[in-house]
Amino acid sequence: MAQGDLTTTSYVVLGMLVSRDLTAYDISELFSRGVGELWPRAGRQHYNAPKKLLERRLVSARADAVGARPRTVYSITDEGRAALTAWLAEKSRPSALEFEGMMRVLFAEQGSIEDLRGNLRTMREQADATRRLFGRHAVTLRDTTVATFPERQHLMALANRFMVGHFSHIVEWSDWALAEIEDWPDTTTPATSHRDRTETMLDTSARLGAPEVSHEP
Repeated sequence: MAQGDLTTTSYVVLGMLVSRDLTAYDISELFSRGVGELWPRAGRQHYNAPKKLLERRLVSARADAVGARPRTVYSITDEGRAALTAWLAEKSRPSALEFEGMMRVLFAEQGSIEDLRGNLRTMREQADATRRLFGRHAVTLRDTTVATFPERQHLMALANRFMVGHFSHIVEWSDWALAEIEDWPDTTTPATSHRDRTETMLDTSARLGAPEVSHEP
């Protein structure tokens, strides 16, 4: 059965261990290859997750050495596989978004128009860089001789397509937002001077997000 008090990070580690035995360093490396962008809240939890899983007997550990350096290698147990399978059968929690750039947009009236434009350009640059990162991941995934989990190529392709699309949306939105504010003299007066345009944007969003609701003024 699923372990109710385990974090999603712990289940991610179990999922990694299904395919092969790993050290804590190996696990950290895998988080840096795209998993961290999909599950950023893991933070440094992935360093402690194997120890917690070991306490639950969901993984086992053995001492190994590379030259003179000792290391601990973790393996998933039958109980760990069962816990992972049970977790996959549960309903997932709603997705959450952590986006500092968008928070800066929300409070931009307290800064200058150049601050806002600079923030939008930064958001675009960062999203484009991460989109390119997942594009490179896609190239690696295509070559099953070098891919980390070739047996999951079909599943990773699904997730990779989502991530590329997600960051492409941010790039496209940033370009759109920069065009929208091109004639703004500052970050405050458009609240009144561009009210018609603002209402048009909100009407479009309402129709896209809640088509079942009447949008008559």
